[in-house]
Amino acid sequence: MLTMVKRFAQHHCCHVWFVAHPRQLHNWIGNPPNLYDISGSAHFINKCDNGIVIHRNRDPEAGPIDQVQVCVRKVRNKVAGTIGDAFLYYNRVTGQFVDLSEASEKL
Repeated sequence: MLTMVKRFAQHHCCHVWFVAHPRQLHNWIGNPPNLYDISGSAHFINKCDNGIVIHRNRDPEAGPIDQVQVCVRKVRNKVAGTIGDAFLYYNRVTGQFVDLSEASEKL
């Protein structure tokens, strides 16, 4: 199925996003999951062009619970981006994500 979806995206010049949650999310504490924490992950990792993990801190002792980490873990076409992390702050009032450095200036 993943091969057919990838072929469709290439034929129609579009992006296809799969959203997958890690196995055993209810037991998750600490660091962000990686691409191998997805059920059937080997197929996803081999077929995808870009792999991105979005992780929200759930432990108040580890830092602010409104902090979100965007982890780029796979980039097949290096022109499209680079592997790395970005930290965002979720503003519960406005429903917006802002760069963590901008959020600290406003707080």
